[in-house]
Amino acid sequence: MTDWLIASNNRYKTADLIACLNLVGITAKPYTDDWSPLTFPVETTASYADNARLKAQFLAQVTGEPVIADDSGIEVPYLGDKLGVTTKRYLQQDAQHSANETLLLALTDAPENERTATMTCTLCAVFPDKEPVMANGSVDGVIALAERGMYSSGFDKLFELTARHQTLAELTDDVRLPLTHRGQAARQLAQALQKREGK
Repeated sequence: MTDWLIASNNRYKTADLIACLNLVGITAKPYTDDWSPLTFPVETTASYADNARLKAQFLAQVTGEPVIADDSGIEVPYLGDKLGVTTKRYLQQDAQHSANETLLLALTDAPENERTATMTCTLCAVFPDKEPVMANGSVDGVIALAERGMYSSGFDKLFELTARHQTLAELTDDVRLPLTHRGQAARQLAQALQKREGK
């Protein structure tokens, strides 16, 4: 069984991705379990796929081991192109507020029906000297007016699933993970890897 390294210095994202991958039978761990922290190449503003591939190929070249990288973001049509692939950079510009607070402030004047949002994830799996395998996942919802939930953190506290009227953070991991953008991308990645291996 392949043990994958996760190409990220974000502990929350790494733990969340590992949990999603475990659900679909993929074993992974933080790359920092075996390696000192690295500085990854600067991300582009072009696409989730480009950023995920850049991180995965970089770490695979450094370590010589199989790597999975994630690039993800939240897209809110009301805010135009401020988020999406540049989500992290846009929200980090506001040093006085958390990412969730910044997002809520940006939506202060938005009518309820304009708070629709999509969380998107692209995964890239790289074996050294092999073509990358890509996978995507997304989930639609609405930005809640306040943080709710204790089972997760970050945007999960604001992202309300339309059909359930609950935020992702109000759902236990066994319910939440398969519904998330990472959970769906992980399932697609497992299927793609199995197909490549002829299983």
